[in-house]
Amino acid sequence: MDIGTSRWLALIFVTLTLWGCGETGNSTNNLSDRVESSQALINPKQVGASDYGSQCLSCHGARGLGQEALQAPALTSLDPVYIGRQLRHFRDGVRGAHPEDTHGSIMAASSVGLSDSSIADLAGYIDALPNALPVATIKGDIAQGKDYHLNLCSACHGSNALGNVALEAPALAGLNDWYVLSQYEKFRGGLRGAHSEDRWGVQMVRLAPAITDTDILESIAAYLATLPPEA
Repeated sequence: MDIGTSRWLALIFVTLTLWGCGETGNSTNNLSDRVESSQALINPKQVGASDYGSQCLSCHGARGLGQEALQAPALTSLDPVYIGRQLRHFRDGVRGAHPEDTHGSIMAASSVGLSDSSIADLAGYIDALPNALPVATIKGDIAQGKDYHLNLCSACHGSNALGNVALEAPALAGLNDWYVLSQYEKFRGGLRGAHSEDRWGVQMVRLAPAITDTDILESIAAYLATLPPEA
């Protein structure tokens, strides 16, 4: 068995393990997520639908709302330029290459065969999906979270957390609260943003040490979960 085949088998095993063992205790929600993810594409004739169905549907769902059991985030609030950049980063080894970034490595493997045109089509398909506010899963001090967001995050991500196109900073409103927390911890722990070509990630790595208290991070994530995504 060659190295490439071994890597793919390992990734398949990890994916199946996450599917079976990564549940969070809310079996009803996880079941509905799985049913939703198996549904037909919303716009099967739209450009990018085929690639979405083969590359994204099983984890991120037909509506792009994600699945916590698989640590697959909601996608619909993200700008297509940002989505395109992240897919290229996964494909090109800029993101998801850290050996401890299990979920990033799955995304990297899923993106490896995508062309630039396929990525553009995927980003367009996702952008056309209707936005929805994900279900909150983290409890925190909303007032404290708002204060920290306005003083530390809003300069790049906007006071309403809808992102900043000029700075290429993504929207945080509309993201799952658990995903916001996990990505901040990845930046802080060096699992994300370590590659020299990820200049946006490098900025986050530099800023991440500003908050080390988990309660504060949870409060920020809880506050962001109250903000509606862009219509």
